[in-house]
Amino acid sequence: MSVPTPGGVVPPPRVLPGWNWVPPGGLDLRPQDLPWWVRTWLLLPLVDRYAHVWMWHHGLYSLAPLPPGGDGGEPSGDRSPRGPSGRPPALVRHLPLGR
Repeated sequence: MSVPTPGGVVPPPRVLPGWNWVPPGGLDLRPQDLPWWVRTWLLLPLVDRYAHVWMWHHGLYSLAPLPPGGDGGEPSGDRSPRGPSGRPPALVRHLPLGR
């Protein structure tokens, strides 16, 4: 069962919910509930990101449920952390610094 946004989910600081951050599990847009002026707002470059934030705060997204056993992952997204690959870089050469 999906829940309208924000649905108790608090976005991290300094993000635009719906634009550059979505909660774990994702969002579903409910286009049947969009007013005509919001649809127009979404077509305008550079200001459309604020339409997504407006839609988040006015409950026009549905929060998708988390998968069974899913805790939501880390707050920055579902990416695995980057770490060393275990291999030394193949193309690194130490060049003399001039003399």
